[in-house]
Amino acid sequence: MTVKKLDRNFLQRLLGIPATSKPQDAGCWAFRDGIVSLDLAKAGELSAPGGAMRLDGKGLPYPLLVAKSKDGKLHAFKNVCTHGKRALDPVPGTDTVQCCSIGTSTFRYDGTLVEGPAKGPLKVHDVKVNGQSAEIRI
Repeated sequence: MTVKKLDRNFLQRLLGIPATSKPQDAGCWAFRDGIVSLDLAKAGELSAPGGAMRLDGKGLPYPLLVAKSKDGKLHAFKNVCTHGKRALDPVPGTDTVQCCSIGTSTFRYDGTLVEGPAKGPLKVHDVKVNGQSAEIRI
């Protein structure tokens, strides 16, 4: 498998600046009793395949990355690379996520390491979608 790299400059990688943003509408999600609730009608970043958003704060024990795969399914990951603790970004046109650092560890959506210096698989969370809402159990 040839691994596609995100187009990021050296400084962005050196500083670990992720390409994926937080949701434009902070009200599109909430965290309570170990469950992240997403209002998909307000989460425009997840409306099309390849879309993604970073979630952190609001009592989450760790940051999450939520991404929509090519087949339209939602996927959620602990947004911390197992190599250097940097954030992850989805790689457009693939069903992979990549560390935003210089090492560019790359993982499949099932969490499996494809390439890079990471020390193991990613923590992956199930996403249950019901109409315009989704739940992620942490």
